[in-house]
Amino acid sequence: MFALDSPVAQLYVLLEWTIRLGALFIVPMRRPPTAATAWLLLLFFLPIVGLVMYLLIGRPRLSRDRSEKIARLAHTLRPITDRLASVEPQGSGNLPARFAAVDQMVRRWRQFPLFDGNRIGLLDSMDAFAAELICEIDQARHHVHLTFYIAVIDTATRGVFDALERAVARGVAVRLIVDDFGSKEGMREIKALARLGIEVGQAFPRSKLPRKSARFDLRNHRKLVVIDGRLGYAGSMNLVDPEFRPGRVYEDVMMRIEGPVVLELQAVFAGDWHLETGMLLDTESHFPAPRTAGHESCIGLPSGPEYPEPLLQQLLLGLIHAATERIEIVTPYFVPDESTLDALKAAARRGVHCELILPETLDHPLVQLAQESYFDELLDAGVCIRRHPTRLLHTKITLCDGRLSLVGSANLDVRSSLINAELGVLCYSSETAARFADQIEVYRRACRQLHAGPWAERARGRILLQNIARLTSPLL
Repeated sequence: MFALDSPVAQLYVLLEWTIRLGALFIVPMRRPPTAATAWLLLLFFLPIVGLVMYLLIGRPRLSRDRSEKIARLAHTLRPITDRLASVEPQGSGNLPARFAAVDQMVRRWRQFPLFDGNRIGLLDSMDAFAAELICEIDQARHHVHLTFYIAVIDTATRGVFDALERAVARGVAVRLIVDDFGSKEGMREIKALARLGIEVGQAFPRSKLPRKSARFDLRNHRKLVVIDGRLGYAGSMNLVDPEFRPGRVYEDVMMRIEGPVVLELQAVFAGDWHLETGMLLDTESHFPAPRTAGHESCIGLPSGPEYPEPLLQQLLLGLIHAATERIEIVTPYFVPDESTLDALKAAARRGVHCELILPETLDHPLVQLAQESYFDELLDAGVCIRRHPTRLLHTKITLCDGRLSLVGSANLDVRSSLINAELGVLCYSSETAARFADQIEVYRRACRQLHAGPWAERARGRILLQNIARLTSPLL
């Protein structure tokens, strides 16, 4: 240790106080108060450590190269979005009056329109998803587009990659986007697919070059597939064995989507592909005239660094406020901001059945502790909490009054709201909601309900850790 009167010690103290005082001017700028408070606490008590963390993940900083691409993206995609705006049938929705605010929010979001004429199916296992995907890829005529946060060639997915190879051999264009971090363990094999003719784009590639560098935790968390511009898949399922992490089994769903809304999934893929490769996919072959496939009204809702507003978070709030009967939320990572927490408690207190279905054990201990720190006040407000004891329930479903369904890749945390590139699909019909309600009932039967009395008796040390972890909630 240095003596307090030594020049080195004095310089160290000066550095610490410079960081603390500088943080007061920099951290609160354009940042929610809770997030600013968490950063200021960290920087006050651990200035050096806090400064390093803040420089790494404290700012939603994109690389200069990506920022310039995003600035041009809306103009680049304008022919695509204009074409979608003229496609029929535009959605009518036919919602009860109590959902008017949600419907208005969706319609005023001008990225994509609401489309009628869709059909939604549900796949609840990797085996079922892989089998169907192989069949559809083998029938593809023009292109197969895939985006996955995690894509790994393993025993569960080998058949899918074999089908992609067969598609390339018969002249079908195959394009695959994988997140550079999420798929890092299998990236060597993924890159090798280029030798077979499969085009690969790495989302948010890590780079030490200043022009291409960004905060290291930016992710493309989307999961989607588009085949020939006519058939799509979206949801929470990665292209990997559900048991890819030892000791855990991931439980997910994917939607099979037919109809005009598939063109919106295609537009999301086209935007990502342009950002990662510079190539624009905007031909009529990529965006064919849509075919009516059913009676579902729905809209694709991407969010992420290229979109200025956290639309999925705002829509979730709108659904909670609109609910008059029940709101059911299935999510693995429940670390809500203050507005979402207050909305759930208020809904429960006005008599809405509010239910959270979560995994009992997460793969991130800090997130687990932060999540548990909210349970006391939610239970006191009357929110029903159920937890799956054996599976890591990775599905993301929100059902509002048995009518509106929001399904996709986004978790209920700050990362999904403000940092990750995500994709959700909002469906308007009670028939689709009933299908997802049946899936939720499957989860519900396997879960254990949490009760306030036994929960209050947990160890005092656990409570202390949960409260400390809660301070990091705005940063997770």
